[in-house]
Amino acid sequence: MKANKMISENVSRKLDSLGRISIPKAIRQRLCIEDLSEVDFYTMEDENGVQYIGMSSHQENNGRFKVAAEVLQELGLPIPKELEERL
Repeated sequence: MKANKMISENVSRKLDSLGRISIPKAIRQRLCIEDLSEVDFYTMEDENGVQYIGMSSHQENNGRFKVAAEVLQELGLPIPKELEERL
């Protein structure tokens, strides 16, 4: 799948002494990346020579449905049968 555009998250993090960074919680939630998830890393370079690091999650496609169910639960609303079937 080809990415349509890069979105700036307006977040920066420093590497620790082992070269690690943390992915902000809001980004993990939006992308349905759970604790202990496996991710793949990619490097990219644009036509101006600017280099980027990208990542891809191994989460199943039902991640967004899980988030929707959690929101409904927080609001005290019933989870529709169609949504339950996708979980």
